[in-house]
Amino acid sequence: MKKSVWVLSFFSSFLGAKEFDLLNNITHSGELRFGAVQLEDIDGKKSSTISLGGDVSLETEPINGISSGVTFYTTNALFGKREEAMFLGSKNQSYSIVGEAYIKVELKDTKLKVGRQLFDSPFIDSDDIGMIPNTVEGYTIQNNSLADTTIILGAFDKWSGVDTPTPEHFTKMQNSGDSVLVAGVSYEGIKNTTLQAWNYKLEHNSWNYFEASYEEENFSLAGQYSNQGDGNSIYGFDGVVNLNNLSLHTAYNSVHGIVFNGFGGGPFFTSSEDHTVHETLDNKALLIGAEYSLDKLKVAFTNVHFTKIEDETDYIVSYKFNDKLRTQLIYSDMNHDGELTRFFINQSF
Repeated sequence: MKKSVWVLSFFSSFLGAKEFDLLNNITHSGELRFGAVQLEDIDGKKSSTISLGGDVSLETEPINGISSGVTFYTTNALFGKREEAMFLGSKNQSYSIVGEAYIKVELKDTKLKVGRQLFDSPFIDSDDIGMIPNTVEGYTIQNNSLADTTIILGAFDKWSGVDTPTPEHFTKMQNSGDSVLVAGVSYEGIKNTTLQAWNYKLEHNSWNYFEASYEEENFSLAGQYSNQGDGNSIYGFDGVVNLNNLSLHTAYNSVHGIVFNGFGGGPFFTSSEDHTVHETLDNKALLIGAEYSLDKLKVAFTNVHFTKIEDETDYIVSYKFNDKLRTQLIYSDMNHDGELTRFFINQSF
């Protein structure tokens, strides 16, 4: 018997499967993405890229709670192979990458995921603002044994994607090579309320994040606080009022010292499409915005005033043709930092 056949037979017996038909036990999904981006600086110099890419995911159906999956991502410049790292690799090149490759185990109220994966939390997130999102390499454990409570533990040592120095490769998250350790808990046992707390253990210090939110049909309120060691901290408030098809939004953040977005776009309430309060001493920000929804069309406006960096005004128009096809146009006026325009067409399958 050939070795490959013997291995399949062994796993079939080990997992208790009556029939090990690999092709019939794989589900697939994906997205075709067309993207265009243009950056114009204060002197009028423009750089732009038009790219075609997307992703394809394959996942085996669980056998005794065990499954595996893989996702292939690609971005291919059609025009403008210049300096738009948001769409391209570290050397302004097209690239493809196996962004996810994992084994997943589900046992009652506990889920274990080992390998490359998407992970979204306050200071580690996918930040899907370009052609390929951030993904991380490591493991996560999620437990829901306690009523209305989710506990998440994780350890990640490598990442790739839009926010990394070399998006086309998985690289160390910390210079030492040590894993970033993550522990989080979310509680939803109070009506209309969500409470969450997170801790991130880094090589030099520990970051903490706390958030409480309350949501009714016509309004929502939220507060956040984070400390990142050495006296660096931030707090913020967020409020939304819904008036039929119109939503009005305001938020405020105040930084003591310097804070960072972490490994992704950051969790701060006043974050705009490009600028956030991070990496600037004692920065503060005030956001005002509005969104109007009409059937499949959404139009949004957001202005963020920062005390230590350039203000930003964002205009977003999105249209959902159906459950699988949607478009989005994002224009960001960053004052003396220039203008950023992005356009996407996303077709899911």
